[in-house]
Amino acid sequence: MNRDLAKELVRKYVDGWKEGDSAKITDPLGSSCVIIESHGPRYNGVEEVKKWFQNWRQNGVVLKWNVTSFYFLEKENTAFFEWDFACKTTEKDHEFLGISVVQFSEDKISFIHEYRMIKGKGA
Repeated sequence: MNRDLAKELVRKYVDGWKEGDSAKITDPLGSSCVIIESHGPRYNGVEEVKKWFQNWRQNGVVLKWNVTSFYFLEKENTAFFEWDFACKTTEKDHEFLGISVVQFSEDKISFIHEYRMIKGKGA
């Protein structure tokens, strides 16, 4: 794995969500991948990710998911990327900043853990 391939896999995954394209989301994922959303839900394997996306598309749409920085640790096959995210669901609109930790195996994404930043009341 190298930085360029890692960045391309992440870009495809993010673009898939922005474009509402299930194949683009799942193509960069390893078959037994694990994805943990920033608010807690965990998805194990590509088939669960496909179901998650199908359910998501019934009530939600990604309005933006801009990657603002990307870091890659070659020895660890791990990337970190910061992002600015917004979506609309039937319940309400959401907008927040966050970061994802991504691990790679056999030239695919094997793990993603998202973390969102929450606005505090000050220091």
